[in-house]
Amino acid sequence: MSRKIAEDAKELYDQIQFGHLNYERARYNPLLFDFLGMIKKDERLFDIGCGSGYWMGVYVDYGIPKERITGVDISPSNVDTLKQRGFNAMYGDVMDLQLEDDTADFTISNGVIHHTADPFRAFEELVRITRPNGHMYLSVYNKWNPYYYIVHKATFPIRYLYWNRNKKNIVNFIYPLSKTLFQPLALLLLGRFLDDKSARALFMDQVITPRAHLFSKKLIASYAKRCNCAIETIKYTNAFFMITSIIRI
Repeated sequence: MSRKIAEDAKELYDQIQFGHLNYERARYNPLLFDFLGMIKKDERLFDIGCGSGYWMGVYVDYGIPKERITGVDISPSNVDTLKQRGFNAMYGDVMDLQLEDDTADFTISNGVIHHTADPFRAFEELVRITRPNGHMYLSVYNKWNPYYYIVHKATFPIRYLYWNRNKKNIVNFIYPLSKTLFQPLALLLLGRFLDDKSARALFMDQVITPRAHLFSKKLIASYAKRCNCAIETIKYTNAFFMITSIIRI
């Protein structure tokens, strides 16, 4: 089952190249910039599940040397795009990273492990590749936001038809209807409507995605404890949609 979920995720994110959303994403991730401020110029940053590379450019703009940044993603097309832009990039599944222990000084997992078959296994991998006393930035879906029960849990029949009955044309019927939810919400939270490419990417990422586990602060704390890590900061961010933490390995 976990292999199928990984293959489905690879297919999905290779198709939509999630990441090019037309709003100022940096405004909604303040803790990430606290994290980036901890990184010294000679330290290595790995972004696991970096997508099409929106944040990779942000890291460089923030002053982190390009050669010290590595992106890892499950989508081959994302990896190819990043290489064309001159970044270190490699194909990889967060459930089974082909990286040696203690490879990274700082590791970012921004909206990734909740899409896996086994989020704790993914968390263990992130810890494994990060050196002792290194740090990890983790951002996951917030269990206490009712939004996810509407857009993911309640849409299981759509997802089942898409992945298990090969009814992928269902998106052409459902997506236009979904705009009645996504666009007013985007206007409320972001101050603007999403362009069609961004709105469709959001729909695929949050409705069609094979898995979307929900987290509480308590669950993240239990993961950290089981891996002998320490949570330094944990907050609700992105208008209460996400739980974000900085964790010392």
